[in-house]
Amino acid sequence: MSLPALRERLKSGVPLVATFSIIPSVEVVELIGLAGFDAVILDIEHGAHGSEALGPLILAARARGLYPLVRVRSSEPTEIAAALDAGAAGVIVPQIGSLAEAEKAVRAARFAPDGNRGANPFVRAADYSGRLEWFAQANRDVAVLLMIEGQGGLADAEQIVKLPHLDGIFIGPMDLSHALGVPGEMAHPEVVSAIRLVIAACKAEGITAGIFAGTPEAAKRWFGEGVSLAGVGVDTGHLLAALRGVVAATKAGQGRPLP
Repeated sequence: MSLPALRERLKSGVPLVATFSIIPSVEVVELIGLAGFDAVILDIEHGAHGSEALGPLILAARARGLYPLVRVRSSEPTEIAAALDAGAAGVIVPQIGSLAEAEKAVRAARFAPDGNRGANPFVRAADYSGRLEWFAQANRDVAVLLMIEGQGGLADAEQIVKLPHLDGIFIGPMDLSHALGVPGEMAHPEVVSAIRLVIAACKAEGITAGIFAGTPEAAKRWFGEGVSLAGVGVDTGHLLAALRGVVAATKAGQGRPLP
């Protein structure tokens, strides 16, 4: 299924509903698409797999009409390039702690003259074609989002959002709560205040604000405040909740006589 380029989709401002996936399973990715999500965030920062597993997962996502984003493990250029070469529609780079680190990450995702991404037009993302035109196409289509989830990123947020060729900021409330001294309290006033400052900075520069939302209610609340990309929960959590629901419904009223 053909989708508009992710950069184009993000610029539209129409909300994108995604979920994080840490299970390296083609079937799970397909189910996420069949459930109606707009995007899947293939999470190799916290998943028990690496970039070598991304190819089939990305293909499954595209086959089911999902934008495949990859949350890479770090801002190292080789991590970013591997995800994009595998065909990701975009990358989410975690733990950005300074303006310098942010600039390094953005440049790693762009080919010259916009950056310094290693150039190989024979990878999956280029359809193995060798087409030299692909470099400009990738620069035009691939989305780059940086995660602000700590004190360093917060301190430099107003400068980070001004970086050329950056598509957006993805806010990590869980890590942010730890950084602000209220571990796990994603709805704590200090955390919410910090999130709103980042959203405001994104709005001022006309770039996307994204966020991890633990619940659909949280996602809807942040959409109402100007976020346009929400990663709603994690596949493991969704699966566990669904299975528990089946067990609870099945066991409810056990021992009652049949009508």
